[in-house]
Amino acid sequence: MKLLRTIKRLKNPRDLRLFLNILAMLILLPRLIRRKSLPELLKNLDPGVGPRRGDHELLVKTAGFTDSLLRYHVFQRYGKCLLRSLLLFRFLRRQGWPVEIHFGVRKIGEAGIDSINDTKYDVSSHMGITGHSWLVLAGEPFLEEESRRGSFATTYTYAG
Repeated sequence: MKLLRTIKRLKNPRDLRLFLNILAMLILLPRLIRRKSLPELLKNLDPGVGPRRGDHELLVKTAGFTDSLLRYHVFQRYGKCLLRSLLLFRFLRRQGWPVEIHFGVRKIGEAGIDSINDTKYDVSSHMGITGHSWLVLAGEPFLEEESRRGSFATTYTYAG
């Protein structure tokens, strides 16, 4: 059912091309993640900020298509937040949005996280520490839930 709703949003060839490009990158990402260091991966994914100013309608479609595809568990081996932030980083920068990608950690139990299996927040965890990745635009978290803002200590940032 969710896939049908997504397909109905593909109203023109441009939308279809965007959807298929996101899907193709989503399929390739696990291989890239396994084979490259994080700085190398980000450098390869970074197309640079596109020449035109970001188009808000295209941003909404990009985020919507990405989130629709990430609902399928087959794509979530590396955690939804990592794949989402990497995909949006690549496509939004190409569209002219000067986003940065941030990675952070916090102890489990902080900011409402009491267990490793908390499904409200899609984070990976190891030995009492949980991680998250997100985008930042103009110094503020971008396309991020209000409840997560400021709850992770940034450990690595890539601005291109």
